[in-house]
Amino acid sequence: MSDELEKVGEDLVEKAKSDRARARGPFGRLVLFFRQIFAELKKVTRPTWSELRNYTFVVLGFVTVVMLIITLLDYAFSALVVWAFNPTTK
Repeated sequence: MSDELEKVGEDLVEKAKSDRARARGPFGRLVLFFRQIFAELKKVTRPTWSELRNYTFVVLGFVTVVMLIITLLDYAFSALVVWAFNPTTK
């Protein structure tokens, strides 16, 4: 398994070196940059509709819980400050 990874890694290094050697001018480097962007975008996996919906509800639920915690902490600290700095009448 590691031999396969080393071979793939060596191939990537060699390809990058050859690409860099070909793209010496500014336009060549720009073309190489965009070519590498498109190559990386081909590796991206997009979520299915059900996965996207599930992830959205998980994020919204997490944000709601964090908002609730921050609201409670804000209320507690403001009550503590009012109690500490409120002048008492005797």
